[in-house]
Amino acid sequence: MPEIDYLNDELLITADEKPKAARTPVIDRALEVLERIDAFLTETGRVPISEQGRSVRERMLANELAGLRASKAGLSELAIYDTNSLIFGEQSDFDPLEDPLLSDPVGIFEVRDELKPIARPDFVADRQPCPDFERFEPLFEQVRESVANGSRKPQRFRQERVDLGEFFTLKGQLVHVADVRDEHRRNGKPDARLRLIFDNGMESNLLMSSLVRRLYEDKDARRIGTTDAGPLFQGASTGFVYVLRSLSEKPEVHGLLKVGTTSGTVEDRIARAETQSTFLFAAVELVETYELIGHSAKEAEQLIHRALRPNHVVLKVTGPDGRAFRATEWFKASSELVEATVRAALA
Repeated sequence: MPEIDYLNDELLITADEKPKAARTPVIDRALEVLERIDAFLTETGRVPISEQGRSVRERMLANELAGLRASKAGLSELAIYDTNSLIFGEQSDFDPLEDPLLSDPVGIFEVRDELKPIARPDFVADRQPCPDFERFEPLFEQVRESVANGSRKPQRFRQERVDLGEFFTLKGQLVHVADVRDEHRRNGKPDARLRLIFDNGMESNLLMSSLVRRLYEDKDARRIGTTDAGPLFQGASTGFVYVLRSLSEKPEVHGLLKVGTTSGTVEDRIARAETQSTFLFAAVELVETYELIGHSAKEAEQLIHRALRPNHVVLKVTGPDGRAFRATEWFKASSELVEATVRAALA
């Protein structure tokens, strides 16, 4: 007679019980964040708030809570764990995303002037669970190992921009620049929208200028560069090369291909092509993708663009607001030539 499992027998489940569904990696990471916030609530008796005078830990927890609240539509499975109604219950009028650490738009080299109008951010970047964190987690582990064994030495941040593929320590967390998009000028200086991945499984879409300012403000911030493949990316999948053509009706773009790289997914990179100058403010058609193994996305881009330099074309494009931009990743070349170049450059 077979043994009966009385703990998991569906016939013994009462009306108010339901079989537990397997949690997704996103829910698992969101649950880890919620548990940290619950621990803070138990310890202090209050919900974390991000405002001047609060501790760094509390402000970071407040911003993570704001990210969970902003993403709650896709985190319905988390509701049963939200015993304190922090995400799915009543919320206060205070918005943790108003944290000056995230929204202050003044540049690091600008002098505050009460009579001078300040350009406000188009939207406040918030943290939310990274849906493909499993792709980045091994890179974080390798960065930690390389720092521990001395093969990579963290350096003080002394630059005015960040590059695709770089790693930084900020407020005690490792941060990876997984994508650089929508390059433009802000307050007279080059800027871009970044996809930042944090080692706690969260991500953000902060402006480059905002990240640079945070790195200068944090005296303990460090840069851990990835200018060459080295041991960091050996055998690891680090992103993709993508080849696409524009669906713009402008005659000057006919016969041109855009060749770029991304540390994230190609689908995410081109999802808002109509809003980005690098894609000529038009929809695009994907021609081909190539997975990167053993090369950082930034290094691969430099190698490929250098090889395609004889076919390089610079396009001038006017945005919806009348501003002029330069698109520089376009080439007068066939898909066969691009494929041969990509494979030779990354061999």
